[in-house]
Amino acid sequence: MPSITQHPDTPVPTPRITKFTNCRLPLNGHLVLPSLGPSGGPRRAEDGAESLGAHVEGPFLSPGKNGIHSPSVLLAANTGFQDLIDCYGAENLLASQDVPSSAPITPTTTSTSTSASSASTTRSNPTANIKMITAAPEVGIMNTLIPTLVSHNIIYSIGHSDATYEQALDALAAGASMITHLFNAMRPFYHRHPGIFGLLAQQSQQATRPFYGLIADGIHLHPTSVQIAYHAHPAGMVLVTDAMKLCGMPDGVYEWTNGERIIKRGALLTLEGSAEGKIAGSSATLIECVNNFRRWAGTGVVEAVRAVTETPARMLGLEGVKGVLVPGADADLVVLGEDAEGTLTVDQVWKFGVRVFDCVKDAQWAA
Repeated sequence: MPSITQHPDTPVPTPRITKFTNCRLPLNGHLVLPSLGPSGGPRRAEDGAESLGAHVEGPFLSPGKNGIHSPSVLLAANTGFQDLIDCYGAENLLASQDVPSSAPITPTTTSTSTSASSASTTRSNPTANIKMITAAPEVGIMNTLIPTLVSHNIIYSIGHSDATYEQALDALAAGASMITHLFNAMRPFYHRHPGIFGLLAQQSQQATRPFYGLIADGIHLHPTSVQIAYHAHPAGMVLVTDAMKLCGMPDGVYEWTNGERIIKRGALLTLEGSAEGKIAGSSATLIECVNNFRRWAGTGVVEAVRAVTETPARMLGLEGVKGVLVPGADADLVVLGEDAEGTLTVDQVWKFGVRVFDCVKDAQWAA
């Protein structure tokens, strides 16, 4: 199962995750992004979960929808694509063959990289470290930069945004194809002003309906909100965890950034001292979100599993390579069981055709 919002500090070779895109906060991006790019190379099962590239969340976010991102690091792209290069670094934003050895980078640089699915299959052309960027299209001139990002095979996701429906629709027409954690950190739905949520029902000739992430941890969203979103656009739903590095850790108080601390109580993470206990991500696992979604939306196993396999693979441009059981696809498999109460459990995990986890054998070994 691919996890779409896995924090880079989380131990990623888990019994539930075979591949992921690292979600990185804005701080010190130049230092960490080189370590978060696509795994590529040897593709060894023993190396554990495979990185499909970095998902950079910020710093081009709406100041009023910043979540726990520090306002001090937020930026606005006001001059051009060079603002993004200055922020992320050309080596992280562009594929190696697109980075001139001496000439300065400009918005007119033409991408010659292959598609994501081709790169994943052949491994012959290096890809950029960044796979997806979450940004607010209404901040600065970000909306005008979306086509350039997309031309470099980077997915633009609308998120942490106060965009109106019209502004979000413009972003979609410009090439945006994803919404980051729908409902959270964005302008709320209103019957006269549907906001970003309205994109799930739009029938514009200019663009197709986007993919969208839903955090089904029982904290970020009410079960009915999950149900409404899914039935509005079933084919676009991607279940995400929003899990932070505290996933799997005991309850307590943990250091964060800039001297701040996070309080963990079960799956709930809050920023210490924040008004109304500001939510600071989650510590839910992906299989927990799958089980929650099944209960709330009243779907079967097929629909729930599709939201963490085939749909995110399509969103990432990896059709036929990841998330499907077809000849030629990567043999990244999760074997699920079901307990007496009907809850799905992870029984086995296979990576590149090699079994890397077995709940029975691993339990016997641990004993």
